[in-house]
Amino acid sequence: MSRSRGADAALAALATVAVTLPLTDLFTPTSAWVRPSLVLVIVVALAGVGLRALTTVRPLVVAGQAVVLAEGVALIHGGGHLWAGVVPTPETARALGVLLGDAYATVTQFSAPAPADRGTTLAISLLVAATALATDAIAVTYRSPALAGIPLLAAFLAAATNTYTGLAAWLVVPPAVVWLAMVGRQGVRSLRTWGGTAAPGGRPAADPSAAFAGLGRVVGGTALAAAVVLPGIVPHLSPTFIADGLARGDGGGGGGGTVRLSTSIDIARDLADRSSDPVLVYRTTSKDPEPLRVGLLDSYRRGRWQASSDISFVPLDGRLPGASALPSVKRTTEKITVSSSSIGVPQVAMPANPLGAPFPVNSWQVTGDGLVELTQPVGEYTVEYEQLAPTADQFGATPEGNAPNPEDLALEPRSEERVRTLLDEITDDGDTPLETAVAIQDYLRSPTFTYSEDLADQTAQGARREEPLVSFLDNRRGYCVQFSSAMIMLARAGGIPARMAVGFLPGAIDGDDRVVRVSDAHAWPELWFPDLGWMRFEPTPGVRSGVAPGYTREASSPGSSAAPSASASTSPSASAAPRPTGDVTAEDPTDPGSTTTDTGVLDVVRDNATSIGVGLLVLLVLALTPVGAWLARRRARARARDDAERTEAEWQSLLSRLGDIGLVPHDGATPRRASQELGRAAYLTPDEDAALGRVVATLERARYARPGTELPDVQDDVRTVWRAALGRRQRLDRVRALLLPEEGRRHWLSMLRLPARFRRGGAPAPDDED
Repeated sequence: MSRSRGADAALAALATVAVTLPLTDLFTPTSAWVRPSLVLVIVVALAGVGLRALTTVRPLVVAGQAVVLAEGVALIHGGGHLWAGVVPTPETARALGVLLGDAYATVTQFSAPAPADRGTTLAISLLVAATALATDAIAVTYRSPALAGIPLLAAFLAAATNTYTGLAAWLVVPPAVVWLAMVGRQGVRSLRTWGGTAAPGGRPAADPSAAFAGLGRVVGGTALAAAVVLPGIVPHLSPTFIADGLARGDGGGGGGGTVRLSTSIDIARDLADRSSDPVLVYRTTSKDPEPLRVGLLDSYRRGRWQASSDISFVPLDGRLPGASALPSVKRTTEKITVSSSSIGVPQVAMPANPLGAPFPVNSWQVTGDGLVELTQPVGEYTVEYEQLAPTADQFGATPEGNAPNPEDLALEPRSEERVRTLLDEITDDGDTPLETAVAIQDYLRSPTFTYSEDLADQTAQGARREEPLVSFLDNRRGYCVQFSSAMIMLARAGGIPARMAVGFLPGAIDGDDRVVRVSDAHAWPELWFPDLGWMRFEPTPGVRSGVAPGYTREASSPGSSAAPSASASTSPSASAAPRPTGDVTAEDPTDPGSTTTDTGVLDVVRDNATSIGVGLLVLLVLALTPVGAWLARRRARARARDDAERTEAEWQSLLSRLGDIGLVPHDGATPRRASQELGRAAYLTPDEDAALGRVVATLERARYARPGTELPDVQDDVRTVWRAALGRRQRLDRVRALLLPEEGRRHWLSMLRLPARFRRGGAPAPDDED
């Protein structure tokens, strides 16, 4: 068994990752902190494997890991503050300290999920990396996996106790299972060192570690099941939280907790929640209230939306500027007065184009996209805002082709061809930007598209992935996110900058108030026009969103808000809208004659090319190593100059294979002493032990006999001993020994060294393989 203990290091790293799973509910986007955290966990594990292979001084191993970890943190998070771009300096520490201060402000002021900005990303990756270092040191270097449960539990509780809802089983079970595997592995290893003797009568003795492991699995599984089930039936007190941050809310289902719409990949989860709990109560002076915005998203990657920038600032004059439209654009100033809000910080609900200073000083900021965010809770507020009523000619004559942000014109590569083809079908050459936008809106609001909340439910539950844009355009069935995504991409293809807004519909009238409920969560597109700024459009069918904005209805021909544009067929049948062109990737429920083509398989392969490639690479590696072991044995026998060298090669191969299943004689043991130790540890029967004795006797003759002495071939006896020892190990040990033999790894490493030897002008020596 290698003292580097690579398998144990991998388990320790996996346990560290498992205990951080609850953090996925606390910080968003998850990818922002997961990637650096995983990199640091891998760095700690690989450093430990390498250092343990070099030295047996345990404190030196841990210290070396800490140094490597510090360098990794500096490279990932301290860019721009390193000497020569590599060496950390006091300036690096000061910069990281500033980021940690920002992280503290975030976790004490924001409700979950809090933004994963640079500060929180650094803090999370440090927490995960420190857990990885402590776990690897205790469980692997000091060989005490049971004690490693202390840092693992501490890291788990840091995340688990900061959510006001109960943890799902998938967050609790994985870390427990991995920790039990670590403890069980150490226990089985310790038990096997006791050895044993053959059973009377020549029967093979059972490996006691198998029964020990089986009992351990039963006890561990029972304890884990009880840990998952009992909390659900035993009353418990409310948890406490970090400085009243992250998990603020009472966790009840009756409207007392905070609500925060996702601004990344979990929009479907919010839209699928059709709870009637109120989240906002307000009054307004407007006769035509607008949706209330809480988030802006402009980056679309593989069917998922998120914000591309996390820059925020406070205006120098401390006031919101209102609309950016030219002064000639007609507008009215309206007002909303919010008397109750349970929307979590930093989000705040308000219409577009707010004016003035509606919030206390130091309680708000503005993002680079112009979105207002809170830095501390504000339950009541009054906001004035400008409601625009532009004329058609004020939308501009031609698409400008530029945008406030390059992301506002970016198209998804997978759907670009389909989107451009469809845009050509529903618009005419020479259409103005407004005519293009209205044609897109009218097409998506036509009867050929169906609003379906079932898809949002399935996506939120993980039963299906976020619907690809091409599939939505072909199926013509979806919810507001997909309608908005389609309009945004079609508008961008027409040269009009576009982005997505998330928030709430205006709510229902209740006396003099309007009440917004959780079920009013909504998403809609905003399109940018140089003389007007960002303008709202509404492609989602009226059954969900109501009527479209007035300036889009006035620009449409009579009745066009519910029918395709003039460039499309006006037949009242289901085929009135332009039929999709190109390959169909899914079955169209509106056309009973449609069928799914083979391109669906191609789309799946293309969408999952990376995963498929990784899987094939893993299979290749798994196949190469056993083949390498077979080649190594053949090469060793072929290169043997006489029977003595062939016997030596067989003995070394047997020792290597037995080492793969954990049977290693003491250092310096003679062949005869090694055979005694291996015979007891492998529980060999008398016949099998006799085969091992013949191998050792032949080896001793080979080492001390005259050169050229004829010796019996021990290959069959070696095979007998190996199969007997392998058959009495646990299934996992057998699989690992067969798939990852040490002989195979050494063989391929030696092949990699061959070119360098030949470049030095010499052939490899006969014993260079080892």
